[in-house]
Amino acid sequence: MNVGAIFNEVSKKMCSDLEMARASISHPGMKGGSAEATFRGFLKNYLPKNLDISTGILVNAQGESSRQLDVIISDSLKTPIFYEKDKQRVIPVECAYAVIEVKTKLDKKELEKSFENMKSVRKLKKTAYTRKKGPVKHFHVMYGKEWEIWPINYFIFAYESINLQTLSKQVRHIHKKENLPLNSRIDTICVLNGGVICNLDINGQLSALPDEGSKLVYLNSENSLLLFYTLIMHYMNQTELLPNFNFTNYLGNIDLGNITIPK
Repeated sequence: MNVGAIFNEVSKKMCSDLEMARASISHPGMKGGSAEATFRGFLKNYLPKNLDISTGILVNAQGESSRQLDVIISDSLKTPIFYEKDKQRVIPVECAYAVIEVKTKLDKKELEKSFENMKSVRKLKKTAYTRKKGPVKHFHVMYGKEWEIWPINYFIFAYESINLQTLSKQVRHIHKKENLPLNSRIDTICVLNGGVICNLDINGQLSALPDEGSKLVYLNSENSLLLFYTLIMHYMNQTELLPNFNFTNYLGNIDLGNITIPK
């Protein structure tokens, strides 16, 4: 089996679908929606089945919500869906592992929009979970620190983009200008058949997520989809909803009735 050849064919099909949408659809929003649906289809086919792929909005127990999100990767078994219509979902942030923004063309202006979208996700605090009692505790190690619950990873997938060197410089500029901590950045960017902007750790290994001492790098590559998949799979294969989601936190001050003990 030639994995590279398989992903090359997948890439060709995705490019073909985009060109078909451009030829058939004049409305920009509908063309973008078609591109997003194609990418979600790829993820549904190739990511582990314990992960659910959807689109919609993330909310937290404090009543805050994200902007509209192209791709939400969440736990397929334990995620309650608060609302669903026309394939759009409202999902508790505690059950989400990653968000991927899809762009037909990524340039400086669209990149700035992506950072604002990312902030709308990263501002949502995960608080509705049950902390495990006892001497043994479980932590997720990412972004140079330990987390009680999985922090949301944020990626961009673009069908086309400006020059990768220019794009990576702009990413680095925004990181520096806004003094963004490791867990408040766009983690990795993939440009189909163009290349990947990702992280080089202190051991010289490529990583989907930034870490202490890592550097932002870019790779021009016709196998960008395979590289992107490989990088995110390192983390998506480790996902688990620990500690457990606690729905009670979302009830707030709702009056559920008075308790009466029968005589």
